[in-house]
Amino acid sequence: MMAIDDKRIFKKNEFRCDKSGDFVVYWMQIHHRLQYNFALQYAVELANSLDKPLLIYEELKCDYPWASNRIHTFYLEGMAEHADLAEEKSINWLPVIEKKPGDSRAIWERLFGHASALVTDDYPVYFIRDRNEMLGDELDIPVFTVDANGIIPLGMTEKAPYNAYFFRKIMQKNFIECYTNPPAEEPLDYLENTGPIDLYKYAIEAKKKSLQWLKDIPDFIETLDIRHDVDAIYLKGTREAAIDQLYQFIEKGLADYDEKRNDPDAKAASGLSPWLHFGKISEYEIVKIMLEHQPKGWDLDNITFNKGSTGGFFNGDVNVDAFLDEVITWREVGFHFAHHEPNYDKFETLPAWARETLEKHAKDEREYIYSFEELEQSETHDELWNAAQTQLRQEGVMQNYLRMLWGKKVMQWTPDPQTALDYLIELNNLYAIDGRDPNSYSGIFWCFGRFDRAWQERPIFGKTRYMTSNSARKKLKLKKYLEKYGNKEAGEM
Repeated sequence: MMAIDDKRIFKKNEFRCDKSGDFVVYWMQIHHRLQYNFALQYAVELANSLDKPLLIYEELKCDYPWASNRIHTFYLEGMAEHADLAEEKSINWLPVIEKKPGDSRAIWERLFGHASALVTDDYPVYFIRDRNEMLGDELDIPVFTVDANGIIPLGMTEKAPYNAYFFRKIMQKNFIECYTNPPAEEPLDYLENTGPIDLYKYAIEAKKKSLQWLKDIPDFIETLDIRHDVDAIYLKGTREAAIDQLYQFIEKGLADYDEKRNDPDAKAASGLSPWLHFGKISEYEIVKIMLEHQPKGWDLDNITFNKGSTGGFFNGDVNVDAFLDEVITWREVGFHFAHHEPNYDKFETLPAWARETLEKHAKDEREYIYSFEELEQSETHDELWNAAQTQLRQEGVMQNYLRMLWGKKVMQWTPDPQTALDYLIELNNLYAIDGRDPNSYSGIFWCFGRFDRAWQERPIFGKTRYMTSNSARKKLKLKKYLEKYGNKEAGEM
């Protein structure tokens, strides 16, 4: 295995690693995969250096923010896949699924005291960010968080990038170095001490219960105090489903990606964000496979630093190049922003020009004002907006271009920008299977000016970018989309 860039490794306390303890723990919090995973790789290296076995710990709380049938089902489907792999490959894997709040904490508080060290995923948003800080403060063992989020290590930027152009320059300068120092494909193949771990009675009982619940996920979920009105979706939360989606995109969408990715009827977008969010597939392997689909004869020598411009960097197939800019630049800029900005989800972290213009126009008259409940249930006058919200509510995903329009219209239909922001975060994090993610926060805050520039000043929007449903109808192919999701009783705007 190649050495991991130290810009990916963050220590949360001052304890030194020694050979006390019975095992090393890798707490799989967000990167739910055994392949191409820098955090798992570092845990393997640490276990080898201490001559200890490795315990992979994976849990699901029942009281996380926005807990619902939708998120629980997707998550548990992935855990069930790991249960089969652990049995097949004799992996020391401990699943802990909560029935009541606090069940899992009671397990890990006792269990981790027997560990030599804890390695877990570095993730800059959601409760995971706060929990990682808490682990460093409360555990009397070394705690390391490792960044397995993207191609460019989080430690490579010195401050929050203020736009995609700024971050793209950093990416272009460092891409080849980062890409050619990849995570190991199968890090567990390098684990030296593969013997079984004698778990304590409380951990064994928790594992037995969890494995039993994984055999009938829908029935188990119905026993929990979570949102049962947010239904499970047709997408499966497994790595197998993620890989299948990647190759379906390559076969059916990639050839038209540059020209048609914004057209809902074309279905040329990748659809990979749900599995990227839950870490079932790594960005590195997506990029690797995409580069294998560059024209014959293309190699890394074709890459040229292009001073942050969108074109002329990879110098290959335009569809592959456009997709790589989306998955690397536009996905990772949000991770780096949140890494440096703890208040990533607050209005106050918008750029100064955006705050100023939105506050100036906060009291502008709105023709329509909708309540949260009306927006949630797609009860507006705008058929296209209703269709996008219906897709989100029913299927947990939304077509990429329409997600931008969705956010812009909520700005126009709420009393003030802060209310609009609150509504959008709540709708997205409750219904989107890829919500609660740096990338989805980027999408919401882009509507308010983050990573964008000032435009012509208008009522309500100020100098933030203006979008309308009528212009989207003229620009996009929407016939099939509206037939499926549209509300024919709504008007047009």
